[in-house]
Amino acid sequence: MHNKKMIACIQIPHSIYQMMLAHLQVTYPQEGCGLLGGHIEHDSKVAHVTHLYVIENHLHSPTAYEMAPAQQLQAMLDLEAQGSDTIAAYHSHPQGQSVPSETDIAQAYYPELVHLIVSLQQRDQPIVRAFHILNKNVEEIALNITT
Repeated sequence: MHNKKMIACIQIPHSIYQMMLAHLQVTYPQEGCGLLGGHIEHDSKVAHVTHLYVIENHLHSPTAYEMAPAQQLQAMLDLEAQGSDTIAAYHSHPQGQSVPSETDIAQAYYPELVHLIVSLQQRDQPIVRAFHILNKNVEEIALNITT
């Protein structure tokens, strides 16, 4: 299912990974969300995350999220201005599993992005998984946390 541009593996530095998890703990019990940016090695299809953007979930819901449009646009423009790529959108499932919900699949408006989903069912043991969602098809990809 991968096309030439699809990412096969996303690598996140431990420091950015911890910032993402800390943000989602703060927004709990509501869903939290944000964007990750960096650089994609197109030959190996490995994405290296270098930036995290915390974005407000303007639905303020425990079961749904929608990124505040102005913040989302600003993050994407900022990444573009730096010569970086928008790599992934992340959000939490405070009481759900780390798999895309029907809503996540239906509202995957950026098929080129990786979707990171963080389950906080056990808050002290978050489970993070990464997916491509394209034409309502879901494919899990490798997620590596680097030092």
